[in-house]
Amino acid sequence: MASAALGRRWIWALLGLFAAALLWRLAYLSRLGNSILAGSLVSDSEIYWTWANWLLEHSWWGKHPFYMGPLYPYSVAGIRALFGGTAATEPILVLQAIWGAAAVALLADAARRAAGSAVIGLAIGIWAALYEMAVFFDGLVLMESQLFALEALLLWGVVAIGERRPGARALLGLGVLVGMIATGRASSLVLLPVLALVLAPGWRGVAWLAAGFALVAAPIAVRNFAIGGEWIPFTYNGGLNLAIGNGPEANGTFVNITGSQVVSSSHEPEGVGIDGREYIRLTTGQDLSPAASSAYWSAQAQRWIAAHPGRALELTRRRLVLLWNSGETPQVENIAEFRRVAGPLGLPWAGTFALLGPFALLGLGVVLARWRASARGARFAAACALAMTVAILPFFVTDRYRHHLVPAAFVLAAVAIGALVAAWRGRSSAPWALAPLAVGLAAGFVVVSLPAPGLSAAKLEWGIASDLGARYLARGQVSQALAEFERALAIERRGAIARGAGASRALERAALYHNYAIALERAGRLDEAGRWYEAALAEAPDNAQVMQGLAGLRARQGRTGEAEQQYEAMGGRVQGGAAGAIGRGQLAAQAGRLDEARALFTEATRIDPASGDAWGSLVRLEAQAGRTAAAESALVAGEAAGWSDDGARVHRALVLALRGDRAGAAAARAGVSPASLAAHPAWADVDRVVERLLARP
Repeated sequence: MASAALGRRWIWALLGLFAAALLWRLAYLSRLGNSILAGSLVSDSEIYWTWANWLLEHSWWGKHPFYMGPLYPYSVAGIRALFGGTAATEPILVLQAIWGAAAVALLADAARRAAGSAVIGLAIGIWAALYEMAVFFDGLVLMESQLFALEALLLWGVVAIGERRPGARALLGLGVLVGMIATGRASSLVLLPVLALVLAPGWRGVAWLAAGFALVAAPIAVRNFAIGGEWIPFTYNGGLNLAIGNGPEANGTFVNITGSQVVSSSHEPEGVGIDGREYIRLTTGQDLSPAASSAYWSAQAQRWIAAHPGRALELTRRRLVLLWNSGETPQVENIAEFRRVAGPLGLPWAGTFALLGPFALLGLGVVLARWRASARGARFAAACALAMTVAILPFFVTDRYRHHLVPAAFVLAAVAIGALVAAWRGRSSAPWALAPLAVGLAAGFVVVSLPAPGLSAAKLEWGIASDLGARYLARGQVSQALAEFERALAIERRGAIARGAGASRALERAALYHNYAIALERAGRLDEAGRWYEAALAEAPDNAQVMQGLAGLRARQGRTGEAEQQYEAMGGRVQGGAAGAIGRGQLAAQAGRLDEARALFTEATRIDPASGDAWGSLVRLEAQAGRTAAAESALVAGEAAGWSDDGARVHRALVLALRGDRAGAAAARAGVSPASLAAHPAWADVDRVVERLLARP
């Protein structure tokens, strides 16, 4: 009876933890939703969102072999198919808050079982509920929230089995879980042999684990082979990631390895816009397949490692320090900026790796020292932490990668706290039992406090100002954008930050100067804009986006010869071919050479079939020429090729309005986000034309 009462109380405690964690996350999402950061998608977030759009509007089978893990974008597409919603609010982020809160409850129960104490389990639950990075990732359109929940479920499943011999159903389910996690991040497949070693289920049990894993992995491999004709079990990004971590620019975290050419695009699904193949083609003349491109980058990394073994070893040491360091290394988003704008995400200091890391390291030491005597769940947590560390070490470290150590770290922290409590209680009979644990905990604090690459206070402020300026600019709030950009430039002028060598640092500066130039141009300050475009180009001379901006300004100033030269030069740059053809087409259209413009816009759609700018230019040209049927044909072809953003919707509204379908045009126009129109002046011009057409009697 007493045991049953305790069980009921624990269930209620878990429900309370879930509710508290969920309410905290929803409160954060509410604050975030009222900030400039709401619904702002950059880098991988934008790729996932566009990929999900493509799946919904075209085909769930997809188009290319997977460069990025498919689990999250397919989940986003499925959730949106059921519930709708936008990136800014419901239901994606709300559902992430729900499964983030569920992960808290799972970790609390796993901690209770591993430490043998409900009090410790409750403490771990509260800690996890207010762990800053978990709350942060629950509020982003990134895979980390989903993977964190699956990793917590996997840990809980093993801990819940305890010392029992696992049955076939349990092993099959655990294999499926590892397969799902690896579908998000392929390096996580190292968890499969860890499961087999810790559970030791015998050959038949290993077969059940492998069968569960194959239920997830086999369809992906077959699908990739059917589309690309190559054996790609999950994704083909391993080679490029290895080269990022091992090369002349490498510093332990993410760096750009393609000079001043930016390999980033969200036009195509599966993440192929960032796979580096266009860069290889333009710089070497090799038109490689997906698997061959990964092998190319891998060979580059291996050659560099062989030529620089000392530096490669130092980079490995640096990555190890970054993985177990108190600081976070941002990649897509910076938690400091979100904390600044949207308020607290969790417990200051206590809700960070600065405290979790030392306790996890102590727990790891306890388990390794008492391996045979430790519970199976504790051994699995220790093995997971070690395996994930080893899996990440060859590549590079960011906050997103380190986050996948955290579920195991919480279980190990519970083991550490349990050992400390037991030693304290038994100090009268074993007075020296506490000393090794105290020394181990102190050593853990030393390890996580080791010097590691990070942002200075001035560089952090510079980065936040530069990024906020870009967010305001994307919303069309030019005056606020200018103020933030000028704040960043003032930090530079004071000499508070070192310029730093390398392509990545140069691209950071080029992005600031480029965005500042765009804002100045939109404010009508054309001469100043020209100077900043040139400053950006000096930092990144091969950057197609900067070249396009300068060419567009020169065309606006009537300096068409210079504009033409810039557009032509873009043809040899990554993601410059289509944009250069579009720019030249616009110059031809302005000069009345409509056939030439049509040919150039068509060429742009051939170079980049999913480019909305190319298809939009072609639709507008045909519409302005009075060729409504041709405009509609271009629109349909663009949508079939993958054009599915607000630009496609506003151009569809234009075509429908020209055809006299007022209701259809109004419906298409209603689906366009005002923020999209503010960020894209060409789309806003089309929308105004549609508005005038609909206003006619």
